[in-house]
Amino acid sequence: MAAPTYSAGSYGGVINAVSVAHGANTAALVDLTNKLGGALLCKILTAAPAITSAVTFSCYRVTCATAASSNTTLFAGASSGATTLSVNSAAGISKNCTIAVVTASGSVGELVTVTNVSGTTLTVSATINAYGTNDLVFLIEQTASGGTVAPGSSWAANSEYSTTIYPPAAFLWIIAAKNGDSTNSATVTVNLDTNPAFS
Repeated sequence: MAAPTYSAGSYGGVINAVSVAHGANTAALVDLTNKLGGALLCKILTAAPAITSAVTFSCYRVTCATAASSNTTLFAGASSGATTLSVNSAAGISKNCTIAVVTASGSVGELVTVTNVSGTTLTVSATINAYGTNDLVFLIEQTASGGTVAPGSSWAANSEYSTTIYPPAAFLWIIAAKNGDSTNSATVTVNLDTNPAFS
């Protein structure tokens, strides 16, 4: 997974050339809390053979997962394929909800579904990536209110497709890219720029 150049509260690369396997997703934090607006340029680069189903980008607003902040953290690391996550607080997290897990250093990660909560242990759909102690866990809205886009309607091998999404300002967002193809991977990139309406 390529490291992003984006840092919270700034403009720049949010997700940089992350390969997303068929049926998988990748997600990252976008901080618009102190911005007038933002434009997320969402790009996919197909491989050979090309995908035949869409890669969908969706923006989910971060909601409060603990009483004190917008996120909790991992109490212990988790390997790739883990089905349990140990968190410092499970307040606000419930069975059947979707949460975002992102790395503290780069803010790139994924969405997982919680299938059970027992104290501060979450049973989740298997993780794609490995995570370390103090990586971030965000409770997010369950329907993407920041918009959903899917570049292209048919896709050729080794080609790039892009479109822009404009999540509302003044919130923390999770931008997630899900590869809907049943066989082939695609590489995704998301860049945050100023909303042209406020330039």
